[in-house]
Amino acid sequence: MLNIIRNNSPYTAVLLFIFALAIKMQALIHPVYPQALESQVVYGSVLNLLRLFLGKSAFAFTLFAVLMIYLQAIYLNAIAANHRLYVKTTYLVAYSYIIITSTSPSLSQFSSQIIINWLLLLTLNELLNLQQAHHPNKNLFNIGLLLMMAALIQFSAIIFLPFLFIALGILRPFHLREWVIALLGVIMPLYLTGVVLFLYDKLPLLRHWPDVGISLPKQIHPASYYLGCLSFILILFAGSLFNMQSQLPKSTIYIRRCWIMLSILLVFSILASVFCDNKVNAAWLTCMLPLSLMLAHVFNNEKSKRMNNISFYFSIAFVLFCQIFLPK
Repeated sequence: MLNIIRNNSPYTAVLLFIFALAIKMQALIHPVYPQALESQVVYGSVLNLLRLFLGKSAFAFTLFAVLMIYLQAIYLNAIAANHRLYVKTTYLVAYSYIIITSTSPSLSQFSSQIIINWLLLLTLNELLNLQQAHHPNKNLFNIGLLLMMAALIQFSAIIFLPFLFIALGILRPFHLREWVIALLGVIMPLYLTGVVLFLYDKLPLLRHWPDVGISLPKQIHPASYYLGCLSFILILFAGSLFNMQSQLPKSTIYIRRCWIMLSILLVFSILASVFCDNKVNAAWLTCMLPLSLMLAHVFNNEKSKRMNNISFYFSIAFVLFCQIFLPK
């Protein structure tokens, strides 16, 4: 099956969709109707809009979330292929994202984090496009705009704003004008949101927007599930780092910078997940994008096909473990 996923064929995308439906069956069998917190003013408006199409059906929202996760996996895979982050074009990034978002049914239920992940995907594409942009002002403005929109949906995503300027420092030489344009993009969504709320006499709602919590399990129960998940992820991550170490020296300097930027994005994504309100069940979905990009390396050992197969079956065992030992 690994050879099928490594094959860059449209049929592989169809197979991945069926695979996603199968391993996310727990979420579909036990759907959850999404609710916005008091601090999530913008997300609440998005939910009201979606209710016009999906009604008040928990199953419809969960099925829509699974479809969104699948499309995010395909788009993330396309970004990696278009910007040549890997030597070969495969569907391994999409597979990694589907696998890692199946560790818990809560990650496959509709939440504010799914919208944030779309914004992060668009941001990532704009960042990687900076190398080829002859006039990057539009890209820079869009990056600031997208990251601030993510922060308006979930306040903990505001931690990505410092990442914006770190990424610019890695990918481009310093130009004060470019940083100012990115900052204008950051300010614009906040300004427009304030104007709209003011016109509808709801400006005081912005006082609830700053909302920080700690999104960590209150108790490690069942311990087998949490310790098992952590062990599986660490083993896959260690294998990915080992393969990256052998492959990156063959890449261009810009590709190496891109991977440094993605590694820093993973750190900021983890921080954004940790400091998210603990009432947001899918808080850790935010860090799955950069994590899946890095985990895809574990299936790309150029020297040993046997290790690739072992890694693949190990990831299948990981998913089965999560399905069996899910917290009740």
